[in-house]
Amino acid sequence: MRLGLYILASIILMVAVGIFVYTINPSDFSYNLMGIQILLPIAVWITIPMFILMVASLVHMMFYGTKNFFKFRKWESDSDSLNNALYWSILNEPKPQRFNLPKLKETANILQVSNIKVKGTVDGVSEKLQSALNIINEIDKGECVDFKDKKLAHILSKNNPLVIKNQINCLKKDENFIEEVLQSKDKYSDTIFEKALKQFAKTTTFTKAIKYSKIFNRESFMILINRVTREDDLGLTVTILDEFIVDLNSELKCSDFLFIANITKKQLLPDDNLKLFRGYDGKYIKAQIAYLYLLFEYEMIDKAGEYLQEHDADEFIRFRALYDLKKEHNKYKITDLINIKHICNDA
Repeated sequence: MRLGLYILASIILMVAVGIFVYTINPSDFSYNLMGIQILLPIAVWITIPMFILMVASLVHMMFYGTKNFFKFRKWESDSDSLNNALYWSILNEPKPQRFNLPKLKETANILQVSNIKVKGTVDGVSEKLQSALNIINEIDKGECVDFKDKKLAHILSKNNPLVIKNQINCLKKDENFIEEVLQSKDKYSDTIFEKALKQFAKTTTFTKAIKYSKIFNRESFMILINRVTREDDLGLTVTILDEFIVDLNSELKCSDFLFIANITKKQLLPDDNLKLFRGYDGKYIKAQIAYLYLLFEYEMIDKAGEYLQEHDADEFIRFRALYDLKKEHNKYKITDLINIKHICNDA
């Protein structure tokens, strides 16, 4: 009952009782209280206990009303905290929340370390939870969600599975985003950076890629150079190739140099290609077989013999056998006797 209504009803009752008693007995009654003589109508004396009872009832109701009010405020606060905990768990970014009620705290605290995966559609949830579900639905559909617009860009971590999945969507839909990732590597997870680099290598040219040579890895470089054809060199020049190899030499394998030699064979004259790989031979031990391969490929048998003499007899065994055969039977080609894919022992 509302206090105002209770007070009004109590006053009406006291007045009604007082009037009723007064009509029966309008006499006065005197009472000595601690030496003080109090003279009041009998009707008033009858209503005094009723007034005291009303005041006591009001104090009682105000006390428990205040207690319930603060308890209700705790429920409201915990409801908001639970809503926030569910929101961040749905977004795979669980955050600690403060709960006041012990019973709720015992169960809801698990949300601080939990991710929630929602299957199907949900109706009747709060606006905040619905916004989280909408984000997930968009990402699942392959859309590129702008987290800045939703004020989540600086809150969700770069390793959050939803963030990674969304960024993969963005890589497929936005070419500018690919270079944004390459230019700001530290802002993105290793997974996204690797995917962006591969995607970039599948579509770019050497003239555009050269400015990222410091962050290229072996796999992406091989994807890029594998796209070079006799008809389209993708802007590959000796200078650009040198820069990539300087940056990647610790990662490149013997088979990679051999593959590069076959690519440059399509673009360069034999003398220029031999000069290029003679230089690599002097700098990178893994380029030796590629240089030796080119000598045989270009039928430079005497130079190949000189090269073999410069090295120990237990090195380049297959090439030594090929050299002996070539001296006897000039008609043999290197591909007739050696499987190019197995020349190198990268293991």
